[in-house]
Amino acid sequence: MGVASHLNIRIEEYDARIRTFVPTYEEMISAAAGVLRLLQNRSPTILDLGIGTGELAERCLAVCPDGTMIGIDIDPAMLEVARKRLAKRSAPRLIKGDFREIALPHCDAIVACIALHHVRSAEEKRELYKKCAQALRPGGLFVSADCFPAREPRLAQAHRELWLAHLEKSYSRAEAENHLTSWAGEDFYFPLLDELEWLRAAGLKTEVVWRQNAFAVIMGSRSS
Repeated sequence: MGVASHLNIRIEEYDARIRTFVPTYEEMISAAAGVLRLLQNRSPTILDLGIGTGELAERCLAVCPDGTMIGIDIDPAMLEVARKRLAKRSAPRLIKGDFREIALPHCDAIVACIALHHVRSAEEKRELYKKCAQALRPGGLFVSADCFPAREPRLAQAHRELWLAHLEKSYSRAEAENHLTSWAGEDFYFPLLDELEWLRAAGLKTEVVWRQNAFAVIMGSRSS
């Protein structure tokens, strides 16, 4: 199932509707792309896992205009949107497939936005992080922007209520609750502290670049 089908929206709606679904999406995606300013290679190869419509990829190329973009997505319709979007900057290499299953090309940066929560289990996530670390060249960066709930149940519940409050800016309370319930069938969120531990276990040095309640941008860097 493609992400548009999962969210029950049309692909052409995605960029507008994702902002009604995810609090401070604009700030989060800008923070994720901004991390690439730390790269020493001024002509990096950037790998986008779950490239979708290519919005994050476009922002990354704005930060690294001499970069080469590789995008992976399981949805061919999304890949076509990304191809058209990025054509004005460069000709991206787009791969149809599941990033959990295919070999990842060597690169200077791996980025993802609202994509890695489709990994279902802690063990799968740990294996994915190992694969990402192996794909990164020395000095490379891993960047993920997503929902990373708190371990503490009361804080996690407070963050959920804030998420619902954001959804209620565009939808009724019943619709907001239904969105979170329906997404739970395919979206698997692990605590931020767990995710950071798994990145470190994969051999990456970690930082929290940006955080707003349950949503965050996390970074893992490979030693140079």
